[in-house]
Amino acid sequence: MSSKHDYQRGYTLIEIMVVIAVLALIATVAVGSINQTLNRRYSSEAEQFSIWLNQMSDMAVMQGAAFGVVGEVNKKTKKITQLNAAIYYRNKWVKVSFPEPYVPGEGATISWVDDTAESEPLFFQQQPETETSNNDSELSLSKEKKLITPFIAFLPDGYIEPKLNVILRYENYKIIYNYSWDIENLRIRMDKKNEML
Repeated sequence: MSSKHDYQRGYTLIEIMVVIAVLALIATVAVGSINQTLNRRYSSEAEQFSIWLNQMSDMAVMQGAAFGVVGEVNKKTKKITQLNAAIYYRNKWVKVSFPEPYVPGEGATISWVDDTAESEPLFFQQQPETETSNNDSELSLSKEKKLITPFIAFLPDGYIEPKLNVILRYENYKIIYNYSWDIENLRIRMDKKNEML
């Protein structure tokens, strides 16, 4: 008879622990990398929003006309889905295609905080013109045009009305971006602050 022992082949406890430690290290690095990517994305989007607002201010000065920010709001979520540019033309606000609309990123919420106690409208808007049409029975029908009211207006003299703060925040992200009017430089200034979740 032979005295050979049959050994079972497998992994030792130490080998398993080393593999788990390596996987945990890789997972930690991956999570950190994902968080950095999200931070860069949010920071980049916030910077783009700042550029867009300052572009509106520049357009108002260069064109010699008031430019406003008009928002489209989702009726279900009550969140702003898109911001459009508008110009004050012939006593009313009219949407324009340039600069292109700003679309907030996924999970973004934009809110407007008015620091002034004034409740006057941005500009006087005339009553909408009525369009009349006559048919065979000589009835006259009128349709009212929908008036656009901007959240904020950039004036040609380099100021804004009303002086308010714009806040951009993201879901599950602790940094809030605050946009306010810098009266000395006549620019929108962006500040970041941490908020507890």
